[in-house]
Amino acid sequence: MTQGLNLILPLPQNGSYWTRQHCSLRVYILDKLTYIMTWLTRVFIALLVLVIVQIGYYYPQLPGTVASHFDGLGAANAWSGKNGFFGLYLAIVLMLVGVFVLVPAWSEKRANFGLKIPHAEHWLAPGRIAETRRFFRRQMMLMGIAHLLLAIYVTQLAIVANFDEQPRLHDSIYWALGLYFLVLIAWLFHFFLHFRNP
Repeated sequence: MTQGLNLILPLPQNGSYWTRQHCSLRVYILDKLTYIMTWLTRVFIALLVLVIVQIGYYYPQLPGTVASHFDGLGAANAWSGKNGFFGLYLAIVLMLVGVFVLVPAWSEKRANFGLKIPHAEHWLAPGRIAETRRFFRRQMMLMGIAHLLLAIYVTQLAIVANFDEQPRLHDSIYWALGLYFLVLIAWLFHFFLHFRNP
């Protein structure tokens, strides 16, 4: 990827001020493009597209009033308009984008980035801080994908349930929640073990 971009962003050969500015801009663009094109980001974007397709496909098919809340046994116990149902769904998805994409990007730019992690002086050293930032990006994107998958699946179960006369969530919801919590626990272990004694 970097070699291809060299043709688009050629590196100047002289040592002028503008050369230094151009090089800094080039490195910045390459870094951002590398981050954007990671497979985790592509998966996250694909899931966002799936949300749009899901809403566009099922919205016209559902009645004006839908079951929007279910009890512990999966039976519907609250109802709302489908505009409110899908509006809440979109709000949750946008919140996930904010928490797992926008907030980490903003956090990296703060002067106190990573100061609370164990052995911060080691992981934030000039030779390691770039990799530490990449690790944070990957971890947050992984959690974003896990949460987005859960939101899509639970919403799909709710949509399918609304095609029945007596809406009821499929029992697979319990397997989905169990898998989600297993992934969450594994993620937490991996995250904290990464910053164990260097």
